[in-house]
Amino acid sequence: MRTSVLGFGLAAGLSVGLSAGLSAAASPLGKTVEIAPGVNLPTIGLGTCCGSDPKVGLAPWLEAGGISIDTAFDYSDQRDIAAVLKAKQIPRDSVFITTKVPAGFGNATDCDPDPEITMRYVRENLAELGVDQVDLVLIHCPCSASSRAPTKNGTASNNALYKGAEMALAAGLTRSIGISNYRSADIDALDYKVTPAVNQCRMGINTAHDDDSIAYCQAHGITYQSYQIMDGCPFGDKDLAAIAAKHSKSQSQVCLRWVLDRGCAMAVGTGSNASLAADYAKENLDIYDFSLTADEVALLNTKAKATE
Repeated sequence: MRTSVLGFGLAAGLSVGLSAGLSAAASPLGKTVEIAPGVNLPTIGLGTCCGSDPKVGLAPWLEAGGISIDTAFDYSDQRDIAAVLKAKQIPRDSVFITTKVPAGFGNATDCDPDPEITMRYVRENLAELGVDQVDLVLIHCPCSASSRAPTKNGTASNNALYKGAEMALAAGLTRSIGISNYRSADIDALDYKVTPAVNQCRMGINTAHDDDSIAYCQAHGITYQSYQIMDGCPFGDKDLAAIAAKHSKSQSQVCLRWVLDRGCAMAVGTGSNASLAADYAKENLDIYDFSLTADEVALLNTKAKATE
């Protein structure tokens, strides 16, 4: 049985939200979604954090047809990604690279209300990745009194750091910008000129997730991208097993398809075991040839984890 291979460590649990059925009627996503003018995000990306080692998983991911790579400054693996891309002679324009600025996941000064903090991190990310431009830059976590980089005025810090992302976009260092781990109230407090293209947050069938923020993003043209999906896949659940058998798919694939059918994209890992990474890559990418029914989505929604 496949178990979790991706364990992002969000300090505070996200609430399940309004109701198990919320957002179930969102249009399912296909292989890509336009997140900004002319910028098409592959809806399944390789997550490279917390147990998903790109030194092991990136090459088989590319060989399986994966083209999206999700990383961050604080994952400390961007040089490894650059080395694999160079060794395999992958053209820059054939992969979609997402990186992140630590912000609330960073050092004590990373939440200072200074746009230049974002600009400095973006340039460092580019240097580590060995590229002149990435496809998407995310502010990794909102600043607040309880974040790892605590600040008394989170709103001022979030606005300053996002302004820095807008500056990076204007400078051509990235093709699109967005946020991560933001709830609807955090987004409401942002004074932005460029609408965030993506909000990447924890989400899985049995991973505590915030349905209110999912609905908010979908109503405001912000693509919701999930992580920690496999941690929230209720392996062995009789209803999940029955749905998987009906579609001749694995339980993992049903958990991933549920995300697409909720209208969300995803970053999902392939672990650190070289003997399994290739199979996981193929399994992750092989979910576009079936869809869940509305009743199946609604049933899986009832498995949602209680508020933490």
